[in-house]
Amino acid sequence: MDSSDLPDVVTFADGEGLRSGTWQVRWNHTGLWDGGYTYVLSTGGQDEGLWDYTQNATGCDVLLIQAEYVEGADDLAASDDALAEFSEMNPSALGDVVFESTARISGSPSRLQFRAVAAKREGASEHAQVHSTRVLTAADAELSMKIECPEGIDAIDSANLLLGDLAVDIRRSRERLDFEASAGLVPDQSIWEDSAVVGGGNWTLTTPDDGGSWGYTSADGDCTANFQQSRLDETVTTAPDDRVATDRAMAWYYGWTEDDVSSDALERDMGFGPPANRVVAARTIEAVNDSGMNGILAARAFRQSGLAFFIDVWCTQRVPADALEEILGSASIVPPGW
Repeated sequence: MDSSDLPDVVTFADGEGLRSGTWQVRWNHTGLWDGGYTYVLSTGGQDEGLWDYTQNATGCDVLLIQAEYVEGADDLAASDDALAEFSEMNPSALGDVVFESTARISGSPSRLQFRAVAAKREGASEHAQVHSTRVLTAADAELSMKIECPEGIDAIDSANLLLGDLAVDIRRSRERLDFEASAGLVPDQSIWEDSAVVGGGNWTLTTPDDGGSWGYTSADGDCTANFQQSRLDETVTTAPDDRVATDRAMAWYYGWTEDDVSSDALERDMGFGPPANRVVAARTIEAVNDSGMNGILAARAFRQSGLAFFIDVWCTQRVPADALEEILGSASIVPPGW
């Protein structure tokens, strides 16, 4: 099974089909960043796989969890076990109150089936909270969602609103997103995640972040790698697609013409999201400066969010493309909530 071949509804029985490859299953928060939700930072640092939001229209609190699940071989039974633990219910009591819901799968018309329970306030007609869980045992993944609402707001209605905005990513590890597939995936809070660049001791941060650009120098002093994330101007955002927008952004960066870039640029991949998750299409072009030093620029522009991401590598002796490959092994574009 490939992510493009998922059934209309990925039921608990369909989860077994994901066993044919190595899969990444994650919440996709992109739809929560259009102003309808507030990411709650006041709760302190967020653990990996745990996020708090407030649904602005209702005032409901939202908790999203994604975790590894390595027990059990049946999605339905495993989901019910995880749901009982998450909602602090006796597993034997689930049968009377459990119901099913679905969440959309990003980049696909398909939906993923969940198990859910709702709890009412004492003496009230509306539901105070809803817990939903889905375990995909073949992918060793658990996704859980809790929504808790103030008095007078029904949590089931609010959960349905949330599921219209939230999505699930189900993709093969390192699955490539081309310029068309990834055009709408990056909200405007996305950032470079490059902290691992200095982890191996081969690169040192030599130019601190000045609010959008920063740079590294290789341990031997031969190469520099400058990172930048920038807002696009109208000439780029009005491009017919992200591929053309990327070429225009590269032309802006080097002070070249668009034709200079488009005639020589090549396509390559950048990391997108957490390590080993996915890769996104990007463009590269080689350059030589007035001193005869060789360089290479890798870039990706996203018209919808108005963002561009650049890595500009220059070397005296080493082949810049080799240094770029090393750098890109430790850096990726990460949307919020990933």
